[in-house]
Amino acid sequence: MSSQETQDRWDAIYGEHRSVGQPDSFVTTSEFLPSPPATAVDLAGGTGATALWLAANEYQVSLVEISEVAIRVAKAEAVRRGLQLSTVHHDLESSKQLFDRWNVAICCNFLDRSLYPLLRNYVTPNGVLFVKVATVTNLERHDKPSRRFLVETGELPGLLPGFEPLSFVEDWFDDRHEVRMVCRRVVN
Repeated sequence: MSSQETQDRWDAIYGEHRSVGQPDSFVTTSEFLPSPPATAVDLAGGTGATALWLAANEYQVSLVEISEVAIRVAKAEAVRRGLQLSTVHHDLESSKQLFDRWNVAICCNFLDRSLYPLLRNYVTPNGVLFVKVATVTNLERHDKPSRRFLVETGELPGLLPGFEPLSFVEDWFDDRHEVRMVCRRVVN
């Protein structure tokens, strides 16, 4: 699927629900979330619920998203709340890399095995990465996401070279089997 086709697909999805939703408690309640001030990026962050929560809690935040509709929703909500939010319209599945580094990076519900090894390029040394994605065990109860978008049991740490795990859990969360990993970028 081309970048434009992917964007069109996500624009249609986000066009159906214009609300921001709730921030991800996997991030917001984590003991490993550094205290502000810190820079943070929410990769494939949708309408920005978690990014906006971080901005409201004094983080300098960037939202990276392929959907221009989602970015518009996030920007409008940031203005409504009086928050600073930087947005980057970007296809994470493209070969184009981002050039910034952040103290905190979040990549939830987005799996691209070719992107994951590059995440170390987006996190400062000793910075923290939050990754959450469904596992193949999820297929025991649900048809979606399809196997292509699921990790095997125990696979995630191997997809993230240059990071040391701080927390690693594979379990059912709200009727979805996920792996949730918080890790620190190793200083080279």
